[in-house]
Amino acid sequence: MPSINSNFDWVDTPNPAERGFSIVAKEDINDVLPDFINSVVLWSDCPKWIKNAESIPSSLQGYTLVHSAKAGYQKRAFIFGRTRTVEERNTPYTVNWVKRMEYWPTVLLKLWFEKGNLPLASQDVSGNILNAARTHPRSRTRDGKMYPTWFKISDFLSERPWPRREQRSPTPITDSINWSFDGCSGSLPECLHPGCRFPQYQTSGQVLFGAGTIETSIGGDLVAQEFPPTPMTDWEKYPTEDSTQNIGGFWHRQLVEACPPIDDRENQS
Repeated sequence: MPSINSNFDWVDTPNPAERGFSIVAKEDINDVLPDFINSVVLWSDCPKWIKNAESIPSSLQGYTLVHSAKAGYQKRAFIFGRTRTVEERNTPYTVNWVKRMEYWPTVLLKLWFEKGNLPLASQDVSGNILNAARTHPRSRTRDGKMYPTWFKISDFLSERPWPRREQRSPTPITDSINWSFDGCSGSLPECLHPGCRFPQYQTSGQVLFGAGTIETSIGGDLVAQEFPPTPMTDWEKYPTEDSTQNIGGFWHRQLVEACPPIDDRENQS
């Protein structure tokens, strides 16, 4: 066991069930600090003026240098943390749950159109009677509103920063769709949907110039109007917060995910 005058001491980490250790070393004018910010520096990689300060058991020699700070006259403390694998770094050391209200957007489950039994009838400029099929929209939606929602709170610990997460999780970004046929027009504002397409039938296709976004090309919308799928097409778990903080050299990450409420009726056959 180290004596009371030892340069070794245990240090706390954000995980109360895990600890790191510190070494206090005497630094001379020519001693160079290890560059642990831009590279991984294990205890075994440290210069002799640090390693000579204290004998470290083999079980701790694979720990990573995470922080250094002045610890008195010409003395410096070096903090080391347990070196983790990628899997360990991405495994939470604690998970908690909290329930609160959260808004979930409207979801378009199905949308289709049916021809009616009674046709549309109209008169052209020459007085001729024209008939066309009447169109009726049919849809199924899940209404958006505030629902009691469980939030999963996961805490992670790492001896070095996590890389930027390039794989973005889907978020409930809504879209507004609309359609317009002869005798039938409608819209579904601010909804999640799997993608919609509305062919431009029952219209002349002649554009009224000078109306609308006149500086923007209409392009393929002359043939059909398409609305690509929203990033989320239905309610699913998504991160509402993902924050990282450096605490005494140790990296702490907290991930908060909203879990969608369940409608048992949709699970019935």
